[in-house]
Amino acid sequence: MMPLSKYKICPECGKQNPPSLFECKYCETDLTGVKVVEDTAEKSPAAETNQAPVSVKTELVRICECGAENAPQARKCKVCGEDISDIRPVQAEKHETKVLSYELKSLDETCSVTIDKPLVVIGREAELKEYLQAKVYVSRQHAKLTVVGDKVFIENLSHTNKTFLNNEEIPQDVSALLQNGDEIGLGGKVVQGNRQEKAAYFVFGVK
Repeated sequence: MMPLSKYKICPECGKQNPPSLFECKYCETDLTGVKVVEDTAEKSPAAETNQAPVSVKTELVRICECGAENAPQARKCKVCGEDISDIRPVQAEKHETKVLSYELKSLDETCSVTIDKPLVVIGREAELKEYLQAKVYVSRQHAKLTVVGDKVFIENLSHTNKTFLNNEEIPQDVSALLQNGDEIGLGGKVVQGNRQEKAAYFVFGVK
């Protein structure tokens, strides 16, 4: 396959597309308004010195209601999947990246897990499996925690057991934003002040 001499670079996945396309053929991101780039590698100083071209970071973003920043041409939020095509792109905030870590601690304070990577799955055959083995209301892969910037989202993965945030059920296929001090119930909620012994309960916190 011959390399393209002119192309559009998708702002979401970074791949090259033919200049006539208005939608990325790899990730379906809207390419309307994306400038056509002409390949000048033969004249480029970077090509002469075998240096990789420096990528320019997108300055405009579409901010979803869930708080996630998306590429300005994105039509769906990369975190919650909501339609963001009618959200006007705004200037991305320039700030120093803070390395934060988060923690899930059981209410009985006998175990905890540090969330210091983009994706953490918890369940009887995932993170915290030793603690959760006796919790029969908890599924093998019960919920996932996703870190996006300085925000953490939780989503229920189980089709048989539910996940509760502050005693409210998290709907299927919905990513709920976590706040410091939130209580998470895996497989059970608080009923008349009592928690179910076969379920598991945790508190989310920022370390």
